[in-house]
Amino acid sequence: MTGDSIRIGIWGAVLFSTAACAGGDAPAPDADVPTFEGVVELEIGELEGEDAYLFSRIASVAADSRGRILVADRGVSEVRVFDPDGLFLFRFGGEGDGPEEFRNPCCLGFSPEGHLWVRQEARYTAFELGDAAATYLRVQRRLFGGQGGDAPVTFDAEGRLVDIGSLPNPGDAFAYGRVHVNADGSADTVELREPGAAAAGHQTVVVDMSGFAAGFSGSAQLYLYQPFGPLWQHAHGPGGAWASAASSAYAVELHGADGSVMHITGPPGLGPPLSPEEREYARSRLERDMDRGNLDEPAFEIPETKAPLADLFFDQAGRLWIEKSAPDGAEMVEADVYEGATLVARYRWPSRVDPGSVPWATETALYGTTTDELGVQRTARVRFQQRQ
Repeated sequence: MTGDSIRIGIWGAVLFSTAACAGGDAPAPDADVPTFEGVVELEIGELEGEDAYLFSRIASVAADSRGRILVADRGVSEVRVFDPDGLFLFRFGGEGDGPEEFRNPCCLGFSPEGHLWVRQEARYTAFELGDAAATYLRVQRRLFGGQGGDAPVTFDAEGRLVDIGSLPNPGDAFAYGRVHVNADGSADTVELREPGAAAAGHQTVVVDMSGFAAGFSGSAQLYLYQPFGPLWQHAHGPGGAWASAASSAYAVELHGADGSVMHITGPPGLGPPLSPEEREYARSRLERDMDRGNLDEPAFEIPETKAPLADLFFDQAGRLWIEKSAPDGAEMVEADVYEGATLVARYRWPSRVDPGSVPWATETALYGTTTDELGVQRTARVRFQQRQ
């Protein structure tokens, strides 16, 4: 190990930052709702040294029942396994289309039997994790190919794999859904509906592609999104539950595994104001989109504030985390955590830890990545303790 390696076990004091709450002013915490403060307990990664500790593009981080840390590195198409203290154990995968190889691995999850499933562009691959190696079990083709991007690997109450992605649609409208894959290869599909408030944050323009390249003609659709504007957020949890919201309001629709629907409504209000740096970023984004879309004027205005919701995700216990937007430069971010529609806790963690597009959280830990000023990416584990 080199001096650039960071594998820390520190339980230090965490400074409470009221600026981390959406809108700037921290509301008084509910007396009966505990707050859990997180510190970065462990980081795995090096600037140089052993290649097992050199990451190129971390796609997702997970943990197994033994506390081992699993890291999917999209840049080299492999999964690496570390012990709970951050020591490298073994790796598997590699770029390719063979049964034990990966093509753009993005996401990790465990079946009810405890097998690791790796989501890729066009398929899932299942493995059994041993002490020193992973044993290949099977491949499950994704029914709709590589559409859908990153999404949690989950199984419903009947143990069926739930594939999240875009659906084949003969019309022009984009359709998104949850595909429940049956044992015989057939599937039951639930189409997801985007909230109307989220649709206001994006638009589609048709671009003339003539002259783009020699012999190329025709048109293409370009999807434009308002910087810091409303987005459709949907989360998918273990056992078949899922949730949906427009990020522009604290109003979440929670779907139970039994088909029930509950509504979670939080405090009204806007997100934190954009900083000068964020406004400049938004301006450059809009100018870039004008060039790409051959537009005479920007597709959107620059909002004065961020949307109040930053993300939705479920932890491994099936609780829903509603992450609130934080001001630019805030030291901590915060999520409200729900069991069903009941607020049961608040969790706060350092903003330098990015949970990624498929967060992995438990009742005591959150996994993600950090990136230093040199661009070195590391795997991180945040440990939570209840604030007294």
